[in-house]
Amino acid sequence: MSRLCAGPSCFNTDQSANQLRLCGKCKAAHYCSKECQRRHWPSHRLFCQKQGAQISMVLAECPSLHKTYSLWRKSMGAFLCTWICVQGLVLKFPHGYRTKFMVLSIIERKHDPSLPQTAFAFHDVSIHDMCRLQDLLRGDTDEVGSHMVESERLAKRHGHIGAALLVIQATSSLRTATLVRAVPVVLTLEDMAYEKEEHWEDMTKVIINEAIDWRRMRKWEAGLNVAVS
Repeated sequence: MSRLCAGPSCFNTDQSANQLRLCGKCKAAHYCSKECQRRHWPSHRLFCQKQGAQISMVLAECPSLHKTYSLWRKSMGAFLCTWICVQGLVLKFPHGYRTKFMVLSIIERKHDPSLPQTAFAFHDVSIHDMCRLQDLLRGDTDEVGSHMVESERLAKRHGHIGAALLVIQATSSLRTATLVRAVPVVLTLEDMAYEKEEHWEDMTKVIINEAIDWRRMRKWEAGLNVAVS
């Protein structure tokens, strides 16, 4: 799954452009240029400020958690988020997945800094109705809702199906801080080719605990089996 530039009327992806850069404050939106970021700011401002404030609060409690999480997300790739949403939402609720969202809970563990994909252990994955979003996001639901609507439009502008919501809760190893990130997951026609897995929760646990990154997940997609105990 390629990342999309959030700039209004821009069709660049991380495959068509040389590189997409993350918004420096919220670490959620991607841009191919400063001009796209400037044009997107009026609609992105409220979500960005809320997410940025939450990151600042976590940094005060546990300075290393956000960096560890960011490196973990980058090393695992977008395939993990897409696979969780397709298995947990789209294949289970094909006509109503937009009324629900996924929650993935992970806990920081001791790891080799040169292997950021091993930084977190699986704790839980669950499905919730959208009415529960308020409890998890501490009152930021309006901004996240607007961001999801925008992500849906962005996905459809690129000819994709739409967007699902994954909330990731990353807890520090000493349980002193939890970073909560709302992650819009763009769904493509190719994503619908996944076969439905009855034990997808157990497989998600294996993927995270054994640090099966996006390269190995691509091999998995191609038909090379990963042992699941």
